[in-house]
Amino acid sequence: MSQAAECELTCPCPPIGLIDIVGKKWAVCVVSLLGANGPARFGPIQRCLSGVSPATLTSTLRSLERARLIHRVSAESSRGPVKAYALTPSGRSLYDSIRPFADWLRAV
Repeated sequence: MSQAAECELTCPCPPIGLIDIVGKKWAVCVVSLLGANGPARFGPIQRCLSGVSPATLTSTLRSLERARLIHRVSAESSRGPVKAYALTPSGRSLYDSIRPFADWLRAV
């Protein structure tokens, strides 16, 4: 008999792939940053998240894009249109879910 057949409980966890993405420190930080501030370019995101290397941030942004939690949007700057990162509706939902934890952490 397989182990799955022996289990009588239903796991309320989301798919493991999502946990692999949002379980990383910088992923939650990026989602929180974009949720609180709106669309942002790579440079400002990196400056706000002191300690993240450009390569790690690039990897994190790509993972979040693949998971459809963020997407690139056009934004205006003094030099013309540029690309910025913004939350998708799924990313906004995730942000709304983790925001109470962030508020709790600031209070303790």
